Amino acid sequence: MSTRTASHWADVLTLRPEVTASDGSVGELQMSLHKAVYQTIDVPYRKVDYYGDITQPTPNLVGFFSRVARRLGTDAETTALFHLDQGMGGGKSHALVGLYHMANSPQEFFATELGRKVRSEAEQGGRDVDLTNAQAVVLTADYFSPGRPSETFGPATNLFERFLWSLTGGDMDRYKRYVAGGPNKGTLQQALSDAGRPVLILLDELMDYVLQLADATNVDRMPNEKAFLNALMDACDDVPRVVCVVVMIRSELDERGYPPLADDFRSYVSDRLVRNGPDGRVAVTESHDFTSIIQRRLFEPAEVGAAASRVAEQYGTASETGWRDKVLDKLGPNRGVTGFAERVEASYPFHPELMRLVREEWSQVQNFQRVRSTVAIFARTALHWVTEHEDGRWAPALIGVGDIPLTIALEQLLSSGLFMGNDRAIQGYRSVATTDITSTDGSAGRAVAIDQRLRTAGVTALQDHAGVRMATALFCYSMVARPRGGRGATKAEMLAAILEPTPATGTPYTDAEEVFNALTGEDGLGALEITQPANAPGRYYLSIRQTLRMYFTASLALVDPPSCEKLVWEQTQSLARRGIFDEIRFIDAPTATGDIDRARTFDGVDSAVTRLVVLDPRRWTLLNGKDTLSRAEITALLGLGPDPLRVDNAASCIVACVNTQRRDVARKRAREVLAWRSVLKQINPEDTDEFHEATTKVAEAENKLKKDIEKAFQHYAYLVRASDGLHVEFKRFDDDTKSSLRGDQVWAALVEAGRATNTTGLSPDYLAALLETFERTLTPREVVQSFYKNPLFPLVTATDEIRHAIYALLRNGWELADSDGDKLAIASPEQISIGSISQNLRRAVKTAEAVSAATGASKSTTTIPIPKQSGEPADGRDPSELFGIDDQEYRATNTERAREANTEDAAPTNLEPASFKRYIIELTNRSITAPETREQVWQLLKELSKVLDAPSANHQLMSLSVTLITAEGAQGAIEQKAQQAGARVRVEDDDF
Repeated sequence: MSTRTASHWADVLTLRPEVTASDGSVGELQMSLHKAVYQTIDVPYRKVDYYGDITQPTPNLVGFFSRVARRLGTDAETTALFHLDQGMGGGKSHALVGLYHMANSPQEFFATELGRKVRSEAEQGGRDVDLTNAQAVVLTADYFSPGRPSETFGPATNLFERFLWSLTGGDMDRYKRYVAGGPNKGTLQQALSDAGRPVLILLDELMDYVLQLADATNVDRMPNEKAFLNALMDACDDVPRVVCVVVMIRSELDERGYPPLADDFRSYVSDRLVRNGPDGRVAVTESHDFTSIIQRRLFEPAEVGAAASRVAEQYGTASETGWRDKVLDKLGPNRGVTGFAERVEASYPFHPELMRLVREEWSQVQNFQRVRSTVAIFARTALHWVTEHEDGRWAPALIGVGDIPLTIALEQLLSSGLFMGNDRAIQGYRSVATTDITSTDGSAGRAVAIDQRLRTAGVTALQDHAGVRMATALFCYSMVARPRGGRGATKAEMLAAILEPTPATGTPYTDAEEVFNALTGEDGLGALEITQPANAPGRYYLSIRQTLRMYFTASLALVDPPSCEKLVWEQTQSLARRGIFDEIRFIDAPTATGDIDRARTFDGVDSAVTRLVVLDPRRWTLLNGKDTLSRAEITALLGLGPDPLRVDNAASCIVACVNTQRRDVARKRAREVLAWRSVLKQINPEDTDEFHEATTKVAEAENKLKKDIEKAFQHYAYLVRASDGLHVEFKRFDDDTKSSLRGDQVWAALVEAGRATNTTGLSPDYLAALLETFERTLTPREVVQSFYKNPLFPLVTATDEIRHAIYALLRNGWELADSDGDKLAIASPEQISIGSISQNLRRAVKTAEAVSAATGASKSTTTIPIPKQSGEPADGRDPSELFGIDDQEYRATNTERAREANTEDAAPTNLEPASFKRYIIELTNRSITAPETREQVWQLLKELSKVLDAPSANHQLMSLSVTLITAEGAQGAIEQKAQQAGARVRVEDDDF
């Protein structure tokens, strides 16, 4: 419904452009003397006309300015020293900017409304104020540091020198002459007298500078600065037409507080200000100025008398329908019907009760930032309701206590200084506002729900959101102590907050009663407390004293998802244990979604050790229909898939991954942990019981998080060889007591699957069966590497397991041979050179005598069943291709091998000595640039490789000399292979 009428305040008043342009934040609300004078930033108040336009000429401000003008512009013996010591937001900077304009641009200043009133008061008694050619010496002490020069003040490094630099206008000769005189009264009197014109000295934010002086690195400068200020105050008092205004906040009004040295400095200066200017302490604003200041700062000038009278009449009519006796007459003196019209005219468009609350109650709080905070709150409030009215929605006839929109003005309200230094109170009231009244988007909150419930029942009080308005009023009444020690609001105050004069006859009293009962009943506001004083009406207030749960709820709303995800990953890393694995690796996710550089992300994972690789749950999860990307990247990590990584040791890599659904549970638990940690920071440790309770809550939440994370890591993956080739096996723990973060539990599952062995569990027969799958003998090093490179081999707990299994083979029909083929005598496992590449592990070779004695004997073999293994080497090759070298085309064919094997197995009837021939092939300086020539040479080498590979061939010796002249880099791996074969390699430069 709309209240759009010709007399609505939103039609009568126009918001200033700076209010609408900044969404109600009123840009540059806090004036800066430094910005106005030195124009480091283009601020609108640097212009005299704008400053005069937005400045309300309150009695205090006019009186202060007129005293300064009289001292500067006449020869009257008046106060020369003024001290502004109010807290933040009291209008000090605003006043200093005005004084600067008065001294720097007197003609323009005195043309403004403020200037005219200042001149009129200053010239009372018949004196003419003449500020022609006046000079302003501006020292903004929060913009420079002790002992350091700045561009603004040239070479000056202390207050004395900066004062002189500004006074002399940067005249280096005059500056040096006065500096040489020292910071004494005589020098300063001479400098001020030599100026020959009125001098206004503005020393702003002195305590910011003093706090730096109190630091150990600057404390030795403090005596000289004290001496200068003492001399300056004496000189200003003695030299005519000189005024010094000092801004120095009292320590109890400064939220930072002051250390002892700084507080002592302040007392020293303050005492001398009082001595030289006993009536110079000035308050530029008073609480009764709030209304006029706010009206001027927010709205363009307008005549509001008629509109104010009209709305007051409408309220008067509405109050006759039961409201006067039951509500308005119970509010107290100067708050009821009597005198209401006059109060409305003074506060329009704000309800007199709202201005009374700010003026008489909030302003009594020592740290309340009076003008600044009030303007910040009311600007957002006014803009909100103007927007609502212009869009045709309901808006109040006057902006009342319940009309501050907590959806957009809550933080301004909480940061106004009403709770200065009490973060817990701020957190508490934020929680109350967002849970009991309205969420930031207006969609949730108890009062919002109550409005919806009442609206369904046909109770609207002829306005939108009556419940939210009444609850907001109660919130505002509850934030500070009320007069005579009261708390919160009476029933009459809560009802009056939603009294509206329109439509005709106003808000039905019965509807207001229904709203009140709904808010204060059992299903009403959760933080509501009720007290019943003796011989006085009951009081209702919103409390933040109830339980830690309120702080928890508020903190929970402030926890962002990235923080939860980060905590889950941090806890994951702290919980993971490698167990039997040699190493545990953690892979951070570069990003939660999208493409990544896989090679860079998984860099360092591939190595010749057993390792448990834990993936960051922010990116990698399995199951729940959201794991396509995770499966593809895990598969690539293990060297398979359409875009595999180049890895050598995928067989010894086990990947641990989180379950998608359970990850979400862990994230929610992480949110609770972060919220409780935030609560704990707000609790005073001296409150033993509450601190202990909060500490317990944190510990409980952290323990639950740890358990949820361990449960969430159900999955693990590894490489297997099956009958159809290589693939990645994805496994899951269905037992909640097991986790893929526990290396010992993952290893046990691998043992059960036949993919790993327990300690001392590697059977020599099993190793023999694995070795029999190869068509050639292996070196000890190759045997060891197979356990990390070949998924047909199980994971072992240590290389010593392999050493002992090999030693057991040596005692059961196997032997180690050196590079000459001679059997090695091995007496213990320790004597096995496990990293050797010049030895070979083979079935024991029978001697010729043994063969001839075994007439009729046939070759016997032992067949050892190999447990069914799943998997295949990372590159998909046959297990006989041990390290990924596909050399089948260079070996003897299977037919040749079968024929030779049958020949060997046949019982020999006659053994005759073999005759040997030496085959010498010389191919000297043959050009291989032509493709057909290169093919011929290739066929020769290919045939040689087959001859060498024939199993039954009785080859004895070989000499090989190869000279290859080729481009550098095209030699392939011939150097490494030659060295492995025991050859000597020589590389020479050639100018071919």
